Amino acid sequence: MGLGLLASPLVFFKSCLNLAQPLLGCVIASVFVLHSEVGCVQGFETCYHRPEANPNILYGGLVGGPDQNDDFTDDRSNYEQTEPTLSGSAPLIGLFAKLQTVYGSYHKESPKPNPKSPSTNTQKESAPKPSGGVPVEFVHSITGSWTAGETNYYRHRVVIKNTSEKPISDLKLVIENLTGPLWGLSPVTQEKNTYELPEWLRVLNPGSECMFVYVQGGPQAKISVSSYH
Repeated sequence: MGLGLLASPLVFFKSCLNLAQPLLGCVIASVFVLHSEVGCVQGFETCYHRPEANPNILYGGLVGGPDQNDDFTDDRSNYEQTEPTLSGSAPLIGLFAKLQTVYGSYHKESPKPNPKSPSTNTQKESAPKPSGGVPVEFVHSITGSWTAGETNYYRHRVVIKNTSEKPISDLKLVIENLTGPLWGLSPVTQEKNTYELPEWLRVLNPGSECMFVYVQGGPQAKISVSSYH
C-alpha cells in the first residue's frame, strides 16, 4: 500500500506508527473502506490511540526491536521499539553489504569489466603430502575477475575434498603468497600462514567437501597441508 507522495518509504510492524503525520497511512483504513478522505490531524486524533490493530499491514520493515531484557511491547505508542527508522536500518544494510562482498563481487573501487581476465578457470591438484601422505584434493577455480585502477583482481574458490575412506579431523593448511582477504577458514593463532576448518566443520568425512574463497591480484596462492588427524 502506498502512503502518498509525502510519505516515507519506511514500513511498519502490525501496530506501529511513526509520529510524523505523513505516515498515518499505516493506521488509517483505505478510502475505499471509509468512503471518505481522512486528513492528517483527523487521522492522528481518531486512529492513533485506538486499541485495534492497524488495518494496513506492510511486511519487511525493521523496527526498533526488543529491549535489553529481550522484551517487546507491541503497542502503537511504544515508538522506541515499534517505529522503523533509517538509523536502525543502516547497520542491517551494512551487514548485507558485507555479505555481498563475501558471496558476491568484491572490490575496493568501482570495478569495470576486463575482457583480458579469465572468467573461469578450474584446476585440480593433490595436496602436497606430509610424512605418511594425506588423501586430500584441492579443486581450485577462478569464479570472477575485474579491474580496479591498474590492478586485476580475481575471486578464487578452493574446494577441499577428502578422497580417502576415513574421516579427517583437525586439518591445518598452509597458504602462501596470499595477499588479499579470505573467507571460509579460521586463522590459527601464532602459526604463520596457517588456517584450519571452521568450528562447525572440524571433521571432513570420506568423500565430503568444503570450500573457501579468497580475493587477490596476481597469481593464485599456494596451498599445502600442514597437519591432520
